[in-house]
Amino acid sequence: MKTLMVGGATLMQDLNPNFAYKMAGATVAAIPMLIIFIMFQKYFTSGISIGAVKE
Repeated sequence: MKTLMVGGATLMQDLNPNFAYKMAGATVAAIPMLIIFIMFQKYFTSGISIGAVKE
């Protein structure tokens, strides 16, 4: 039982050249970030555009 980042780092340090496990781990690590971005995309884009407008 490890955290996601520690488990990913462990996979990357293994001497086993099985890239399928490494790519699967990277995909599993990226999915929560993508879901959060998609859910709050309008807030991210409005925050970026508000900061870019000069008045």
